[in-house]
Amino acid sequence: MHYLFESQNPALAQQTLGSVETLSFRGLGLTPIDCVVLSHVIRLCDTIKYLDLVNCRIQCEGLQRLGPALHKCQDLRLGGNNLGDSGVKLVSAALRNPDCKIQTLWLEYVGLTDSGAEDLTSALSTNHTVTVLWLSDNELGDSGVKLVSAALRKPDCKIQRLGLGSVGLTDSGAEDLISTLSTKPSLTWLYLTDNSLTDRCVPALRELILNLPRLERIRLGGNKFSPTGKKELRSLQEPRPGLTVIV
Repeated sequence: MHYLFESQNPALAQQTLGSVETLSFRGLGLTPIDCVVLSHVIRLCDTIKYLDLVNCRIQCEGLQRLGPALHKCQDLRLGGNNLGDSGVKLVSAALRNPDCKIQTLWLEYVGLTDSGAEDLTSALSTNHTVTVLWLSDNELGDSGVKLVSAALRKPDCKIQRLGLGSVGLTDSGAEDLISTLSTKPSLTWLYLTDNSLTDRCVPALRELILNLPRLERIRLGGNKFSPTGKKELRSLQEPRPGLTVIV
């Protein structure tokens, strides 16, 4: 990738990019050098809104090179990279940037743990731009989800779509999350698939679904609900046209 821009001066690069809004390198391996050049490109072009770096084999070193430009992207997709807690900390710094434009943030399967979640959720608690947050397939556990819940309670946090599938969530951790989400009437999508939720959560989930007027989709498949629990949850979509409950 870097050979494309090395021969161009900044003015020519900016002219070549023109009004580009989307950059996708999904599935392509990017080296730290590539990340340096990409960061330079993003900083030159103010029109880039969508940056897809899913499964690009980026590690913390590469993300460090991208760091100065991350806050400029409205839709930032970093899933499937081995960022670890230290890499996610760099993303947290972008969220704290006063000029942050990030609205959609994908951090699925990036090696985030409950320890690293503390810095991320601290940044989210004061960020007012992110409305879509996907943290599925990370080792958050109940303790990590509790930190997410604490961030969601903050008035500056404007999350409308939340993905917490396969994060090791149990009934105990879900209680705190559900209680928090009940105060977020703007929530439209909620994914809690492939966790360890049981029928113990059904009454709270039922109340949550009934009291979120804008909820359009909730996915709960891959949990440990009984057939009766599943039936009760699915029945909630009958009086709500436009609501999809997948169990």
